[in-house]
Amino acid sequence: MTTGIVLAGGQSRRFGSPKAFADYEGWLFWERAHEALLEGGCSEVIVSARPEHAERFGGADVITDLPEFASAGPLAGIFSAMKLRPADGFAVIPCDMPGIGPMEVRKLITLADPDADVTAVRTKDHPIPLFSVWSGALAGRIGEALARGERGVMPFLDSLETEWIDARELNPDLSVFRNVNTPNEQ
Repeated sequence: MTTGIVLAGGQSRRFGSPKAFADYEGWLFWERAHEALLEGGCSEVIVSARPEHAERFGGADVITDLPEFASAGPLAGIFSAMKLRPADGFAVIPCDMPGIGPMEVRKLITLADPDADVTAVRTKDHPIPLFSVWSGALAGRIGEALARGERGVMPFLDSLETEWIDARELNPDLSVFRNVNTPNEQ
């Protein structure tokens, strides 16, 4: 079974307030991501959050970064989720892509290459590395990279067996994969 990870621990500097709690069509960003993972086929869903916001997720299973990698970015959130809630595979979605729904998650999980370390999504022009499926066996390698001070997701994916799926295979409307960075982009 696949466990879902909602990445909701960013600092939201450009947004001006925590993106996880921004409203999008009557749902909070984190709620949309959580629902997409749960309805998209994940057996359970974890929210990776900042410690100061951990109590704001309404009963969801919330984790924070392990102390040695606190605030070290999305790799730290993925690593912490893998260590605290081990599973065979993890479907990852950032909370600031509220257009992604259960259909896209379901298709990504179905199309994920079982022999790849990570299966991630890309458009013709841009990778979307954080909408992805990760092997649960990667925790050790992520921990080693973080211990070396490596924080970048793309360089890490370049060091792995990463399979890229064209976003159009999940939804021909590429606007659903839009990342929201400022309030006026909602």
